[in-house]
Amino acid sequence: MSFSYGQKIRELRQKFGLSQSELARKLGVHKQMVSDVERGKQKRFNPQIEQKLIELFDINPSWLHEIPQPSHPTNQQVATPSQIPLSQSEIDILMRYFAQIPPHNRLDALACILQCMSKFK
Repeated sequence: MSFSYGQKIRELRQKFGLSQSELARKLGVHKQMVSDVERGKQKRFNPQIEQKLIELFDINPSWLHEIPQPSHPTNQQVATPSQIPLSQSEIDILMRYFAQIPPHNRLDALACILQCMSKFK
């Protein structure tokens, strides 16, 4: 059985014996945000809050996002830069956020991005 993002947050919180208020305090958010994520009203935490969650529970981001271990893409899956019409400001934003990710977590972050992007094909 596969759990949604919110169900996984609830499972972790309960496994560690935390109330929604306690988890919210540890993450620096309002209790309502934890409740909204767990119920699916809010799809997920923002990247900064999610990173705190990952560190707090020492979890693999791939598990949180149900991403299989990265495999090498085939040539058909790889787009060249000229096939991706991004403005320079979009590229700058992406690179700024990517640079904030610790180097040892960047492959997991890319796997998350690829998983999200596959939903918009």
